[in-house]
Amino acid sequence: MKFDELTKELQQWIVSAVREGHPRDTILQSLKDYGHAEGTTEAVDEYIEKLKAQGHVIRPSSTSVLASIPATQTTSDRDVQILMALNNPRVILFGDLLSHEECDELIELSKARLTPSTVVNPTTGTYDQEAVRTSYGAFFKRGENKLIQRIETRLSELIGCPINHGEPIQILNYAPGAEYKPHVDYFDPKQPGNTKILAMGGQRYATIIMYLNDVAAGGSTVFPHLGLDILPRKGNALFFSYANEHGDLDVNSTHGGSPVHEGEKWIATKWLRIGNYTGP
Repeated sequence: MKFDELTKELQQWIVSAVREGHPRDTILQSLKDYGHAEGTTEAVDEYIEKLKAQGHVIRPSSTSVLASIPATQTTSDRDVQILMALNNPRVILFGDLLSHEECDELIELSKARLTPSTVVNPTTGTYDQEAVRTSYGAFFKRGENKLIQRIETRLSELIGCPINHGEPIQILNYAPGAEYKPHVDYFDPKQPGNTKILAMGGQRYATIIMYLNDVAAGGSTVFPHLGLDILPRKGNALFFSYANEHGDLDVNSTHGGSPVHEGEKWIATKWLRIGNYTGP
């Protein structure tokens, strides 16, 4: 039976169940338990495939994930709190991932290195300055100093991603009025310029944004498709994922940095690759 042939009530139930991240087999068993087994397997599969074709990555529900793990995550050198979680795309807000002293040190170490931020040109694969991104940035090589080593180890333990799958930590400074318009962090494999970028370790699958200061006004991380804004709070960090090993990409991960209205914003960004990152 096709999805459109189901009753409106049953369609709505399946939509909610799939979007909330309930496993396919659990959804089918529930339908069977309530007397809706006949023809619904094909309808459920049809809807799941439709979502995937639209760029959605189906993940386990946040509720089921959080129910099985402690609210405070313990790494080898620091306890980190889970403050919020969203399902599709997977978004997790961590509290106290960095100490205030670590935030201050990252800012001070980066000031002498700041240059205008660039974006990857999907046609040429070059790193170009564009009006969509008006911040200044600085990179630290992986393991460059003890501070970077400590943070990279902490992130690896917290996320479960090998250190060598991470791109170098980038520090970004946004002055009043500076912003980064909504974009995605993954690389569209259909764009010719992304071929050599993807060869450096495969697709990006997740981003970690670490907030290094409190912003007086503005400067939130905004997800326009979700109606979600995360306000910068010193020491907190935002994790969100948007790709998997099958090549599925989640357009709902579109995000940006809203303009800073008062003060300035400092963040540290870490992008994670599916494979070992070998780029600059």
